[in-house]
Amino acid sequence: MNNIIVMKKNSVKNGRMKYNVLIMLLICVITSASCNGQQKQAQVGSKDVANDNPKVEKAKKDIVGCIKELYAVIAQKKEESTERFACHTWWDTVAAVEKKDADLEEIGFFNDDLWTQMQDDNPDDFEVRDIKFLQMDVEKGTALVDFVLWSSIQTVHQKFEFCREDGDWRIHNIIRYNTDSDGKEAESDLMREMRNYLAEFQEEATELTYANMEGIYDSLDENMNSESRFCLNADGTATWGMIGSLNYTEYTYTINGNTICLRPKDVDSEEDCYEYDKDTRTLKNEQGAVYYRQVVE
Repeated sequence: MNNIIVMKKNSVKNGRMKYNVLIMLLICVITSASCNGQQKQAQVGSKDVANDNPKVEKAKKDIVGCIKELYAVIAQKKEESTERFACHTWWDTVAAVEKKDADLEEIGFFNDDLWTQMQDDNPDDFEVRDIKFLQMDVEKGTALVDFVLWSSIQTVHQKFEFCREDGDWRIHNIIRYNTDSDGKEAESDLMREMRNYLAEFQEEATELTYANMEGIYDSLDENMNSESRFCLNADGTATWGMIGSLNYTEYTYTINGNTICLRPKDVDSEEDCYEYDKDTRTLKNEQGAVYYRQVVE
């Protein structure tokens, strides 16, 4: 009987030991996963953000110095001296936008100061605060820095993308923060917006040709279903027909500016002319018939 009691006690004791070992193993696994997750999170986007070696520290010091010196120059009303703070790509893009807007009567792309976002004169009491390095790669020569620009007039939150050019750290892009109606901050990538703006300008400046007008143009009913269709070909010919019908009319067409005039083949008939609107991608004649350019997948 005593032997049975001893065996039961040992069994309970061994069971508790196994339970404790399992608990310890589980804690180790969770701790390890947490540490690994934190390490991976710290490495996202940049390998040098948390690095404190002399090369990285010097790069950070140079970048902070670039930001502070830039706003010191602006505060001293020496905007003409800001050229050295940004890279060639940045200034080439800015110059292209300013050239596009040179003859505009209304306000163009830039409605405020490039560096301060202010529409009136800049103050002379700028202070750069809360600088944070979000990305950093010294070998590639790239960095992303978040900071707050304080002044007696307004406070601006923005990011600078940096690149290393001609041996110096220079600003390559500005990412602005705008507060929406809900009080939330929304990012605005200035380089991307400038390039999109210039791309729109290039599309507007492109003359209509047989090659770039080749495509399918449909008229739509009140339910936005296709009713009839023009097919413009790159060789200056065209066809028209009702959707679902095997019958069609053949045309030749000419282009004069934004006007496309179609004349039926082998028929003595007047031309039917349409104005092409690049914004809506439509053909519209004097009678009000509208044909929408279709996107072919």
